[in-house]
Amino acid sequence: MEEENDLKTIGTAQVIQGEKTRGYLQVGSDTDGSAFQIPVLVASGKEDGPTIWVQGCIHGEEYGGAASIIRFFQELDLSQVRGTFVGVPVTNPPSFKARSRISPLDGANLNRIFPGDPKGTYSQRLAHVLLTTVQENADYVIDLHSGGIGAEVPFYMICKYDESAAAKKSFWLAERMGSDVIWRSAGEAGTGGTGTAHTVKSGIPTVTVECGGGNVTEEHERLFKFSIKNAMKALDMLPGEAPVQKEYTVINKADFLFTGEGGLFVPACKVGDVLNKGDLIGSIMNLYGDITEEIHCPLDNAYIAATGHRYWPTEPGQLIAEAIPVESKK
Repeated sequence: MEEENDLKTIGTAQVIQGEKTRGYLQVGSDTDGSAFQIPVLVASGKEDGPTIWVQGCIHGEEYGGAASIIRFFQELDLSQVRGTFVGVPVTNPPSFKARSRISPLDGANLNRIFPGDPKGTYSQRLAHVLLTTVQENADYVIDLHSGGIGAEVPFYMICKYDESAAAKKSFWLAERMGSDVIWRSAGEAGTGGTGTAHTVKSGIPTVTVECGGGNVTEEHERLFKFSIKNAMKALDMLPGEAPVQKEYTVINKADFLFTGEGGLFVPACKVGDVLNKGDLIGSIMNLYGDITEEIHCPLDNAYIAATGHRYWPTEPGQLIAEAIPVESKK
């Protein structure tokens, strides 16, 4: 009985070498008093090794990551694993239930309010619990994102970059996860309040994976799982060599483009294209078929990291595209 009590747990999920287990983190309750239980999937190999924490749905409508974590966990062969895989498919239940980027409970964007506040609103409390749990358990973090319901992104990696050992290890890991594009986010611009900025600050190497949006295709699922598997190979948690690309496109300092008019978005380029200043990214068409606004690339040599979906209904002030300058080829 004493040995049972000494078992390590993550929330209610036990970490048992050579077994797959599951449980949940309980963080607060809904308006009807029912508990918010965040599912946790744990797969621990028979050999000691690092713990990799893989999470999805910080933004509730980016559900491709959630499905991919579940499938990866189901397909993972424990006889091949060294160390522990922790999967958290849906980190933000209220937003997931509402299919929304922000929380219906307090209007907060969870990925902008870390480190959170244990005495704050629900999202602030959630951020605090998530960050604390990661800090207590994870050696590495992989955060899965997409363009959400209304936008599309290509397959690329993001990591915060500074001179710390954790940031350097993050970039090293990003190079081995299967994409030849890495957003090296230097400084606080665009990362303030994100969970990944705070895990790196805590000394935990962290990589964000961006892929897809809207409907989750088989290719999106394949790429998410591919990136997780490659990270585990790079960390000697799974056998095999992680892929190293011949060349990387390194991007930095994003320019976020917003609509000035409402209507239907008509893209004129594809995500992953590299455009120059003045090139047309897309336009807004009203319900008479008139073009009421054109959205042009504001920069030279800019990687188009996101656009709205074709004919997606937009409103004034809506984020419709991201253009990120190519910093270097390496």
